[in-house]
Amino acid sequence: MRREHRIICLAARTALDEPAEAELRTLLAGPVDWELVRADARHHEVLALLLASLRPLQSSVAIPAGWLEQAERSAAATLIRNLSLAEELARVLEAFQQAGLEPIPVKGVVLAETVYGGLALRPAADVDVLLHPREHGSAGRVLASLGYVQSDVPDFTTAHHPFHDTYYGGGSSGAVCLELHSALWDPRLFRPLEGFWERAVTAELRGVRTRLLAPEDALLHLAIHRSQSPLRLRFLCDVAELLRSRGDELDWDAILARAAGLRARTALFASLLLARDLLGAPVPAACLDGLGVGSVKRRLLDRTCGARALFRPPHADVPDG
Repeated sequence: MRREHRIICLAARTALDEPAEAELRTLLAGPVDWELVRADARHHEVLALLLASLRPLQSSVAIPAGWLEQAERSAAATLIRNLSLAEELARVLEAFQQAGLEPIPVKGVVLAETVYGGLALRPAADVDVLLHPREHGSAGRVLASLGYVQSDVPDFTTAHHPFHDTYYGGGSSGAVCLELHSALWDPRLFRPLEGFWERAVTAELRGVRTRLLAPEDALLHLAIHRSQSPLRLRFLCDVAELLRSRGDELDWDAILARAAGLRARTALFASLLLARDLLGAPVPAACLDGLGVGSVKRRLLDRTCGARALFRPPHADVPDG
């Protein structure tokens, strides 16, 4: 792995332990292509995390002032956008609850607030809310009352993701995309997760009491979502930060059993292995062994979504002509 990519992996976390900080300082003492660090961190949507890790080191290591200034602007933009999304999510949750609905918000600003510990650290593009399928008709009417509309022509995401509907609104600017989910993932790819409504926990987001996925179910959701998403380090950061913040609470026996029932053992294995190896996430070795992923599949995963694939230059494997 290139020095710059190792710097990104070490710094793309909310807290540096002593070994990670020591290795990071050593790497920063050598020649660093800061433009590559910036470009790849932006591509992987972790620039704000890098800034948070590198800012405290600037008095003792040489970090270009221009790089820090660009990263500060990016983090500020993420914070402004996420504040808007979080406030809109709170408005929607409150309206749903007043209508007698039981929403569970997922991903995005939910992770930023509950796992990352700050809205500036994890970029989000939209708002995701999960509701019982039987509640979608009522939810659509609530969203209409809040100024949300659906496009007359379904976009690619709506047409190819039958487990959610897409709404646009969020005030006079219409700047918020809201995805109303009826399931956690595409039922054509993984089996449904049973019992997650009953296991949901209570939390507070922006002053609104709401229900969230239990940490075991959230981990499975993030692992499966990563397996269906572009190769971005940010999706692995979601897994790593959940493990860092909730790892002591996790029932690993339940996680392994549910992963097997979902036919998601490989998806979970890949996420946990990469989160551990690249981001230092606390993953029990027994858990990886318990997922039963064989050597042939491991080699295939390494080629398709491992570290080399994750940081592969665009079109690196495409022959000329």
